[in-house]
Amino acid sequence: MARVQSPSVPTQNSVARSYTEQAAELRGVKDEIVGHLQHKEQWVEKGILETVAKTLQSSTPPRSRSNGKETRNYTVPSDGLADDELVRLLSLQILASISCGGPSFLNPLHAVGVVPVALSYISPSENSPRVVLTALRIIRNITEATSSAPPGFDDLSGLAEALFKRELIGSLHSILVQPSVNPVVQEQKRLVSSLIARLCKETPHQNALTDAGILDALATTLASFIVARGEVIPGAEKLAQKDGLADMIPAPAPGGASLALTLEAISAIIMGSRFRCCMFLYSPAILALLPVIEFTPANRQLRTPWAPDAYSNGSTSGKTLGAMDYLLPLIPVSQPKRSTEFTQLPPSGFSRNAFSNRRPQTYKFRGLDPASEDSDADEPESPMVPWLIYLVRSTSGFERVAAASVLASLFKAGLTNPEQEQTLAFLVVPLLCSLIREHSRDATPVIQQAAFVDSDLQRDWAIVEKTPEVLARLVGASECLQISAHECGAIRIAAKLLKDAYEPMTTPLIQRPWTPNPDRNMGSVDGSPACQLGPPGHVPLYAHIIKMRFSALTLVAGMGALRDDYRKELASQELVPFIVESLALRPSRPQKLKEKSASEIEEKDGAEISAYGHNPNSVIIAACNALRCLGRAVSVLRTTFLDHDVWQPIHKLMKHPDSVVQIAATGVVINLLASSSPMVEPLLRAGISKVLCEQAHSLNPGLRLNAVWALKHLVLEVENSRKKQLLEELEPGWLVQLISDDTSEEDALHTRQRRSTDADDDEDMDAEATDEEEPHSWTWSGMDSNPRRMNSTRMQKAEARLLALREAELNPARNARNDTIAIQEQALGFIQNLILNPNRPQDQTELVDYLFSELGENRLFGILADKLKVRVVGAYGRRYSKGRDTVVLYPQARIIMHITYILVHIAASIPRHRQLVIAQTELLKLLGGHFTSASVEVRRALCHLFANLSCLEDDDDRQHCAQRASELEKLGVLSKLQGLEQDDVDLDVRERAKAVVAQFKAPTIV
Repeated sequence: MARVQSPSVPTQNSVARSYTEQAAELRGVKDEIVGHLQHKEQWVEKGILETVAKTLQSSTPPRSRSNGKETRNYTVPSDGLADDELVRLLSLQILASISCGGPSFLNPLHAVGVVPVALSYISPSENSPRVVLTALRIIRNITEATSSAPPGFDDLSGLAEALFKRELIGSLHSILVQPSVNPVVQEQKRLVSSLIARLCKETPHQNALTDAGILDALATTLASFIVARGEVIPGAEKLAQKDGLADMIPAPAPGGASLALTLEAISAIIMGSRFRCCMFLYSPAILALLPVIEFTPANRQLRTPWAPDAYSNGSTSGKTLGAMDYLLPLIPVSQPKRSTEFTQLPPSGFSRNAFSNRRPQTYKFRGLDPASEDSDADEPESPMVPWLIYLVRSTSGFERVAAASVLASLFKAGLTNPEQEQTLAFLVVPLLCSLIREHSRDATPVIQQAAFVDSDLQRDWAIVEKTPEVLARLVGASECLQISAHECGAIRIAAKLLKDAYEPMTTPLIQRPWTPNPDRNMGSVDGSPACQLGPPGHVPLYAHIIKMRFSALTLVAGMGALRDDYRKELASQELVPFIVESLALRPSRPQKLKEKSASEIEEKDGAEISAYGHNPNSVIIAACNALRCLGRAVSVLRTTFLDHDVWQPIHKLMKHPDSVVQIAATGVVINLLASSSPMVEPLLRAGISKVLCEQAHSLNPGLRLNAVWALKHLVLEVENSRKKQLLEELEPGWLVQLISDDTSEEDALHTRQRRSTDADDDEDMDAEATDEEEPHSWTWSGMDSNPRRMNSTRMQKAEARLLALREAELNPARNARNDTIAIQEQALGFIQNLILNPNRPQDQTELVDYLFSELGENRLFGILADKLKVRVVGAYGRRYSKGRDTVVLYPQARIIMHITYILVHIAASIPRHRQLVIAQTELLKLLGGHFTSASVEVRRALCHLFANLSCLEDDDDRQHCAQRASELEKLGVLSKLQGLEQDDVDLDVRERAKAVVAQFKAPTIV
């Protein structure tokens, strides 16, 4: 092998030469380093990156803009480039080649600011297509290198922040909407779609891409595939012509377009958001091609997909079928049996888990836009849903996975017909399970050490990494789909994937190639960071294993979300040791914690065990989610969790520097502290109460919610002295603030748009232009050029629904309200459990008196009454207040239920406490208004309350009992109970009401 010669670096003077001379030197450098890692290293160490950066700086023309809009235009690349453009292209090609060298080149590349340099050349209006393409390749290479970099260098969030800046999103949009079919332009589009799929993970970025029209551009690209496949709904063109949408129908997708990347980018943007899912479905191109219209399949003149021998009879559910439904095979419709296994512990905790990127909406918030909640109740299903199901069936490989990912987002957003659940169970879930099996490969010794792997293996790995996560999102909220996945062996698949992800690696790091000078100086004389290589990255297998851990853990959580028997089966697969190791930053060989010596534990915490890798926060959070779901089964909690001392790593994670990890860990603690858990005592000895009380004071609403929830469980399980200690640590004043603080929605309401409603407002205020004063803040490509489009009924209906959904999802008042109510519910539950001691009534009396002494009788009853009142926010402070400026806040059913049970426990004490409750006339009147509540839990709690208030303690209590019954009858309680006895739809409520009415008329000693 020839010895590598030391390169001659272009000097500073060379930068000042003519463009022709610079191009010749740069071309020589490019030709030498392409495909040769050692040459790349030598050129970097000699300072080529700084030279190239200066070259790009000196050759960059001033940006030509008018009113913030790009004015210089480029067309498809020609055979030749201008000299200055050629210099820029060659410079960027050198950076692209070096960035392709792997993680060791990240440090010097970042030292010269390669990311902002490359991003300054992605505008297709100001740069030639080849320059734009090369700049995008640099960002792609940096993304790939960062993904396989060692811990501390593998964070992609900074790259996402740089790419999704407002000024750059416009360039991404311009790339995606280019009409050219030139291969260079198509490659640009593929790279942009790939970057969006890899980097768009955070809600602000998803919303920004939606508002800027990126989602609409991707939907239009997807529509071009529908055209190319010949699957436009018959009659769509005629209807589009009528609505002015005919020219929104795109041309067929060119040969270089990628369906898989387009679907993957769409999935990344719409995931976790009903509003963004509807933005996708209501894209003008999608509406033009896939309208909801009547379809008669008997016409033999139809195009191939709907020819009489090409379609089935559709579903047997009796629903009206659309054209796309006839592309699917016949599905037998059966009513799914409800599980006889009841969840022993309720779903608990706030967690931003992987298979559900946002917190479930537990509360229905009314007032801001009442119509937005139920306005889509009768909305027909978009034909996009059955088309995606058909696409899952008719494609293969990653196209199938990407189509299923988009479908999963639409399903979780509630945008599919109920009948489609059976279709998904029969047609989609089995295919996803088969896909994982077909593409799973064992890692051979050669693959374990390989610095590069072939494209076929990369494709197989990508499918195995993504498919379990998609499957988890589908089955996590549907028992029907979960049963289907179980029958297809999803639990065994998850177990195998997780265990395979903990096979030790012989060589996790890429080995540097042999060099005759191993001790040579790895940098320039002055030690410039741009000349010093960084640490080597991981082999491709390492990145695959870490992604597989995350995906497998997500599937474990999905399969354990609903059914107790599945949780037990998951535990029987001996997965808990692997999940516990996934909680560790530096995992070791999975085994029972009790079998490890103290020295082994210390070694694990103090040094990296390279054979098992390094768990990023995403894997740790996924492991917490898996344990949270498994911990809902009491049998698993009391056996498997105890055997593996699950509480120890979870307790440690509660002090993790990342608040998202803390939230996930505290979500697990909620179940660890539940009734009958054997881990309450060890957690108390470890100081869990202090940690939870500190978290309950956190400014982070998610962390505060989970901490108060865990304290609610803890306070139920301890003796009276510990109950009092918990209240003191939490602080009675802070508990009162948690329950009674209703300022969040008022403060958030003030951040909404300011409208001038006073007759004498200044004209300047009317002239203020804000984003919220615009009709909408998102971009629909081409909609402004033809007013007739927005006058069509379809587009007006779409816009109205999107405005309502956007307000419901992004309004800060609504979000603050949801957080406040969730925390208030758990804080009231804390009080409910604090005063409950059914085994020792005298202790319960002591606890009620203690609560009154700490909070005050009048103060407590006043707070409870205030929570039951309807509140109107925003109606004051203005002489003229319009309805749209006010928010009507109704008491929520869960809040009412907890308040009622607090009174139930107080009334279950001694006659003196019952008399105190009877004296709260206003509070009882407010509760009496909820006998007709839609919540059966509220009606059942009210029966329980008035049973306690009307009960007879002993003969000495007979006069007071009659007095209480009389007072309640005056408040109309008896008549309302009689109404429940006769008319309530719930048998249990009717029986309870019947017993209370009898007790009113003839009280007996209990």
